[in-house]
Amino acid sequence: MARAISDADFVFNGVALEDELQSITANFTVPQAEITSFADTYQNVLAGKPAVALNMNGFWDPAASQGDATIFAALGGVALTWDFEPNGVLGYNGYATVESYSITSAVNAAITYTAAMRHNGLSAAADGLAPTRA
Repeated sequence: MARAISDADFVFNGVALEDELQSITANFTVPQAEITSFADTYQNVLAGKPAVALNMNGFWDPAASQGDATIFAALGGVALTWDFEPNGVLGYNGYATVESYSITSAVNAAITYTAAMRHNGLSAAADGLAPTRA
């Protein structure tokens, strides 16, 4: 069985964030809708529309053109481009909105952050298309 070693690249709104990230997760989900009738013996479901959530955590960097400045500026704004390549070559991209951004500052420890984003289109924000896999 072949295994790929992580050399993750992650770009949000044209800013490369992989140098400060510890981990990135792209979670592809398909919600299920129940369609069971009274005559059915077992529960029946129908697949809904797929969604992609991007979750990341890393080390906070207050410099311009880094994670803090880029993610903070996107809070409450329009969907912006994202590109995630788990192995540094093959990956996924599209547009995403920022759902949450948390900064943790403990005494005598590195400042860290977590962020969550949700896919919102392929070639334009809110176009309803799936991300590209290339």
